Amino acid sequence: MFSRFFSRVGLLAAPFLALVMAGCSKADMNVRQSTLDPKGPVAKMQYDVFMDTVWLVVVLFILVGGLLVYAVIKFRARPGDEDAPRIEEGHGNPLVEIGLITASIGALVIIAIPTLSAIWYDDDVPAESIPTSKLSAWYPRLEGAKENYAKVVEEQVLEIDVIGKQWWFRFEYPQLGLTNDAKRSVPNEFVIPKGKAVHINLRSEDVIHSFWIPKIAGKVDLVPGRKNHMWIQGDEVGHYYGQCAEFCGDSHAYMLFRVEVVEPAEFAKWVQRQKADSLPVVAGSKAETGKALFAAKTCMMCHNINGNPQAAGVFAPDLTHVASRKSLAGAWLDNRDPKAQLAKEQETLNTEQSVEIDRDVLKANLKKWIGSSGVATGADGKPTKDVKPGNRMHFYQAFSVSGLNPTFAPLIDAAENALTEAQAAAAKALVDAKGKSPAELATIKKAGDEKVVAATAALKKAREILTPEELDCLAEYLLTLK
Repeated sequence: MFSRFFSRVGLLAAPFLALVMAGCSKADMNVRQSTLDPKGPVAKMQYDVFMDTVWLVVVLFILVGGLLVYAVIKFRARPGDEDAPRIEEGHGNPLVEIGLITASIGALVIIAIPTLSAIWYDDDVPAESIPTSKLSAWYPRLEGAKENYAKVVEEQVLEIDVIGKQWWFRFEYPQLGLTNDAKRSVPNEFVIPKGKAVHINLRSEDVIHSFWIPKIAGKVDLVPGRKNHMWIQGDEVGHYYGQCAEFCGDSHAYMLFRVEVVEPAEFAKWVQRQKADSLPVVAGSKAETGKALFAAKTCMMCHNINGNPQAAGVFAPDLTHVASRKSLAGAWLDNRDPKAQLAKEQETLNTEQSVEIDRDVLKANLKKWIGSSGVATGADGKPTKDVKPGNRMHFYQAFSVSGLNPTFAPLIDAAENALTEAQAAAAKALVDAKGKSPAELATIKKAGDEKVVAATAALKKAREILTPEELDCLAEYLLTLK
């Protein structure tokens, strides 16, 4: 009875499920990281292979499911079948078995042919794309007396080196002089020209990462000690979203990046902006105070800012043009107004459309990012979540904000009290030592002075943390780096 009930339910549910699936349009799948909305030849090839497999599976499902439904209906139990003679059991039909095996092999071949073709196609820039994608075909080598790139590379397509780190990506354009060695690298957001094939070199400096731009190309791993590569091409201007697709530690889920596809002429302008130094700050402004804090708080030890000779670090992201980026903290914090961006995407039905950077949002993100310490507390008294757990910047006490982090605020008071006590104790010791020999007085004074010096050093170290006012000034300075 139950088998008959479930078979009938299944027959009724099948058309309903088909109707539901028919209602899922491609527009419904047009989200920021959808592989079903390809915007480049590599992603399109991978999408075609996927759809070939889907349609083959659909055909097999219909055939197998159709035969199953036919058998269920044709040979269902009927009243009076209890007295019918038992059907003689057989050992199968060799022709049917051979036919099924052959059909299975044929199905695998049907899937294998486009799959292998896609693997070869995705490996490197195809020969037919080189004539229109080589640098000399779209990017002038000379602009007056200025050379944009060396003559030896003019027949090559644009190359970008992608270096994976915990937990952000660094992008370098060696042909154009935008490299980490030249203090001109591009962190987390890179730009490519529309309709031009780009060769990508993939490297990792720590653990295995995976480079993935769903709408432009599939995943390829970055493996320490191994050279890997791929190629990409964006056919539509827009702001695309990518991320690391291989678990790589605490903040793997926060290891994102962005890709901006622009017209070739706009790409050339972008390169020139990346080569420019940061603008000078206004004298007497908060930004000038922030620039001094950038050096005093040792930010310069890790970060580079062209135009600021004190900031020449190579370990952390280059901040020369940090205020021109649409994201922060490994692309985890978005520097655009979220409501305006959502409205833009809904209006255009295109997630690649982007609004401009919102200065207030960017400043709030800078303060949140620099000030987060992982042990700050919220209004409810509970610890707030760190922006990026495990991030190395927050291992340094200098980046903990006293107004946001209750752990460090009492340290300054305690250090001040310790210095006052040391000074009072030293003075009292000298008063109590009256009448002693000069040698004993010198010993007592030296001991007191040493304690005062140690307490002074402790207070200086405690004051190295950023106050809310200093954090605001530091954010104002970073906002000038466009």
